[in-house]
Amino acid sequence: SPSNLNSQDITYKWETFLTQQLPDYLATRGVSRSNNGILGLSMGGSAALTLAAYHRDQFKFASSLSGYLNLSAPGMREAIRIAMLDAGRFNVDAMWGPPWSPSWLRNDPFVFAPKLEGLSLYISAASGLPGQHDNPEGFAGFYNTANAMGLEALSLVQTRAFQVKLAALGIPATFEFPSRGTHAWKYWEDELWKARPQILEALNAF
Repeated sequence: SPSNLNSQDITYKWETFLTQQLPDYLATRGVSRSNNGILGLSMGGSAALTLAAYHRDQFKFASSLSGYLNLSAPGMREAIRIAMLDAGRFNVDAMWGPPWSPSWLRNDPFVFAPKLEGLSLYISAASGLPGQHDNPEGFAGFYNTANAMGLEALSLVQTRAFQVKLAALGIPATFEFPSRGTHAWKYWEDELWKARPQILEALNAF
């Protein structure tokens, strides 16, 4: 429903757009409805896996880069609520309902992990330690780097837990855990290049 904390007057329906409306349009331009991959970073990592899990006729590859893949873990629902408020006073209850709503479980990769069986998966998270792409300057630069370190460390914990979950289910996936890297674009660019051969193979696009 519309987010009632920021006077939003429309309802965002991203799953409908990405799995119905956009494919309908792209099909008129010769783009396949069934031979696609999806990749998300940060909070988009869990979203990418969600779309791939529930729309298996559409996706052959899915990837999470520095994603949050165990949304039922202690504190995660509260963290998402705070993040959405910070991003523009969005009310998370308008997205998935109150914390006890089944929509939260539907969108939790840790819960729907069995639905990912048979997909080509590439999942990564770095250590959170600053690396070659971190060159902070001034107070703002150091603050942002520290924030990126914390976000990536949390993603690493979540991704490691998800790795154990998939292993317990016997679902193969490519996992990458760079020894250095924070929650930042250049590190995701590096991971995208690493994932590229697997993406092309999954889509038979060589």
